[in-house]
Amino acid sequence: MHVSMMILRYAALLCGSLLSVALLVITFRKFFYSSKSNNLLKLNESFSFGEIQYKNERNNIFQKTSFFSDKNYYKAQIIQQLDYWSYRVISLGFIFLTIGIFSGAVWANEAWGS
Repeated sequence: MHVSMMILRYAALLCGSLLSVALLVITFRKFFYSSKSNNLLKLNESFSFGEIQYKNERNNIFQKTSFFSDKNYYKAQIIQQLDYWSYRVISLGFIFLTIGIFSGAVWANEAWGS
């Protein structure tokens, strides 16, 4: 039981981490690659979340499309679903980790004694 719980933990935490990385890539994709100038964002600039959010709001003012377009709505739906599922899968991985540690302690007590 200990080994199976630890394998499930690795699988759940790996999947949750991949979902979280996908969330970050979709959310901050346009800040790392600018389609207008085809240049990568300079790495020496600060990457604080507040500054990125400010840049996002400032760029939305100058865009010709509406903020409430279908593209932004579906992107927000995908981001919300990725956030929900990554949270749930990582929580499941944490539960498997807890069960695996406790079952490993019981197994070690049975195998080697106290």
